[in-house]
Amino acid sequence: MSDSSRATGLAALVVRRPLAIVLVALLLGVLGYFGTRRLGIDQELRALLPDDAPSVVRLDAVSERLGNQSDLYVTVRGPDRAANLALGAAIAETLEQRDDIRYVLFRRDPQFFRDNLLLYADLQDLLDLRQRVIDAIQARVRRELSMFPEDREAAGESDDLDLDEKALRERYGLDREPSEYFERDEGRLVVVRARPTRANTDISFARGLSRNLRAAIDGLEPKKFHPDIEVTIDGSYAEHTAQASSLERDIISGTAVAFGLLLLVVAIYFRGLRAVPLVLVPLLIAVVTTLAIGWAVYRELNLVSAFIFAVTLGLGIDFGTHILSRYRDERRRGLDQLPAVATTIATTGVSTAGGALSTAFAFLFLVLAEFRGFSQFGVIGSLGIMIAFVAALVVLPALALVLERIRPWRVPPPPAREAPGAAIVSRKFPYLALGTVLVCLLAGLYGAASAPKIGFEYNLGKLGPPDRTSPEEQKRANEYRDAVGRTQSTDPTIVLTDGLAHTEAVNRQLQAILDLEPEEIAEITGLEPYPDTPRKPKPEPKPAPKPKAADEEEDEEDREPDDPEFVRLAELARQRGKVDPAVREQLKQYPPERLREMDDLLSSVLSIYTFVPELQQEKLQVIRDIKQRIDNKRGSFADAELEKLKSWERYLQVERPVGPDDLPPWVKVQFTDMHGELGRFVACWQRGPKSEYAHAKRIHDAFDTIDTPLGPAPAVGSHFVVPEVVDAIRGDGPLVMCAVFGVLVATALVMFRSITAAAIVLATVAVALCWLAGVFVWMGWTLNLFNLVALPLLVGMGQDDSLHIIHRYREEGAGRLAHTMRETGGAVVLTTVTTVIGFSSMLFVDHIGLRSLGWTAVVGMTFCLLASLTLVPACLRLGEWWRARRGE
Repeated sequence: MSDSSRATGLAALVVRRPLAIVLVALLLGVLGYFGTRRLGIDQELRALLPDDAPSVVRLDAVSERLGNQSDLYVTVRGPDRAANLALGAAIAETLEQRDDIRYVLFRRDPQFFRDNLLLYADLQDLLDLRQRVIDAIQARVRRELSMFPEDREAAGESDDLDLDEKALRERYGLDREPSEYFERDEGRLVVVRARPTRANTDISFARGLSRNLRAAIDGLEPKKFHPDIEVTIDGSYAEHTAQASSLERDIISGTAVAFGLLLLVVAIYFRGLRAVPLVLVPLLIAVVTTLAIGWAVYRELNLVSAFIFAVTLGLGIDFGTHILSRYRDERRRGLDQLPAVATTIATTGVSTAGGALSTAFAFLFLVLAEFRGFSQFGVIGSLGIMIAFVAALVVLPALALVLERIRPWRVPPPPAREAPGAAIVSRKFPYLALGTVLVCLLAGLYGAASAPKIGFEYNLGKLGPPDRTSPEEQKRANEYRDAVGRTQSTDPTIVLTDGLAHTEAVNRQLQAILDLEPEEIAEITGLEPYPDTPRKPKPEPKPAPKPKAADEEEDEEDREPDDPEFVRLAELARQRGKVDPAVREQLKQYPPERLREMDDLLSSVLSIYTFVPELQQEKLQVIRDIKQRIDNKRGSFADAELEKLKSWERYLQVERPVGPDDLPPWVKVQFTDMHGELGRFVACWQRGPKSEYAHAKRIHDAFDTIDTPLGPAPAVGSHFVVPEVVDAIRGDGPLVMCAVFGVLVATALVMFRSITAAAIVLATVAVALCWLAGVFVWMGWTLNLFNLVALPLLVGMGQDDSLHIIHRYREEGAGRLAHTMRETGGAVVLTTVTTVIGFSSMLFVDHIGLRSLGWTAVVGMTFCLLASLTLVPACLRLGEWWRARRGE
């Protein structure tokens, strides 16, 4: 069957059943609208990587085991601490009753840590305490045995234990128990910390949670607690909701502006309002149908594909414009509906199909990329292009026929035009054409030479919405972060372990890295540590013991040797120091450079074993000895001394070690996973900007796997995605561009069967991209993961412009170049303008990355049009002169 008969058959179907076609299309549009409404936007970087990417696999494992790892913070501010705590308690109780909250932290009862205070002391401090008790008791014995009153009086000054609770805590640094509340400024700010069941990137959940929580807080009537009290919802849930709302507003407003401009352009071009619904209704049906399919396949768009709606509008309108323009022209010539539709489908429909296929393939080749920013954009874009083409080819003529039944279309007569000139080729050398080619190529060479200067934006944090936080808002944010712990208010790196023993091994290694002094790092690695690595402040020196009496110093030599077991414990405490020697040996197994990186980056570690003291059996042995010695001499203490002992000897009542299961509920709930198992992970935090590629790469390489004697423990954080995203772009970009240029050349060769024509098409697109490179350098722009998407699209669209011009010129023949440029050049201008309008919806958004995509596309398409209108006709004119000179 010939193309003409196929076109006639399709035209006959459209003419016979126009109303049915329109109704089916409208039904698809309605269904597509409801699907589009459910389509969300995933703002996480992980959505830009395939499901089998290493960081995504590990993040999924973390989510499966631990669930959501983001917290919500409710901040209470007011001048009265008691009122703030009362309201905080009421809010905490409200949150605990919600099914969408896993747990709530408000009051952290410190009694457990007070009861086991001495277990959290250093072994050396306990041995020192024991020695002080021994010395005091021995001094008391000497006083009691002395025969002279003046000796007993002098000795009484040296046998005071001086161990009331305050002195004990101060001397041995035992004030390290967690604060009872998350508060600062003496309770003028109090925070309730809650762990929701779902992640902060689930925007619909975050919005509903914030809305319901705000209503619940208002129901508590905060002003009843204090007239000046204020409650805010802070943290990543509020931040993500605000960012999503801003992005959605940008999408809606940008699309509305683009849609309005498209309406205006169509109305002006066709000089009437009837053309507006004829072009845009099929296009809108195609777009919402495409997005509904996108919802069915992906459920959510990623950050790069979020603006596909506006882009598809700009690209898809080309087809309707060409089809309606040709149909109008055929009706002007007096053809009836069936012949006019058939002619339109057989001629313009075929050439438009070629343009649609070339553009769709440009989109489709993005699917080759593992980077989902490319691949998802390519799938939805290519699908949208083809659906828009079908809608323009079938739905638009059917809608035109239906409207003509209601109100006949009085097509205005064509404007008066001069008859096209004769097909005469001038033999005069085309200096203007040669000059045009030279200027275009020289400008292209300049751009190509400048291209190596184009940078790449590796800091992904600079590609989101600009930080418009006011100083006052930043101050308030810092306040609540200080209350909950600034480090732990950000996303951690999670190390997954196989059980409690594995967790303990990982925790001990990471904590050892924090505790090592610079000289110890240098000794282990053989490398000088980074000089600017922040270090823990060294503890203040402990209060010096009272000077000993002269006779006491003399008696020290007569002191009985200590129990060998306690001599062994003293030697253990001396050798162990802050870091277990066995753990030091484990750290030596890491490559020196890597260990130095870990030392430089690590800032904090948290696991269930953060709350479990080490060397508990040894400490209990010391504690029991102290208790026994005091009990043996209790009868010799005066009432004042016994009263002083009561303030701290309760700490000597601890009799057994504590393990993870013994910890208070508010501790254990933070380390219980979704399967009810305790402690199978370690959280750690690193310094520096995690959205910056080089720094995120350092963290990724340094902490990717923690090696322990019990086996490796994989680590992952949301920032691990950053280096993988950038590496994927750098790997996929050249592949996609080579594939797209290969299709460009192949398409030109198939269409024209001419190497010269293919070379002109290739040169046109290449020159336009080189001009774009020059603008990038001149404007100081950089490439990034968003605007890179525009480059393969520019190849497809730039090819489309030059193909139309060359195809029409070959159809018209030599000597008709001016006529070709008047007819086809005008259509190329119109289609480029509509496409530019589609992308221009991104120029005014807050999101910096999407704005860069808009500017790259708008400037690039403008250059593609300019190259097609200058370089292509200049090359064709030079070809005419060359063939005429040779007498062809």
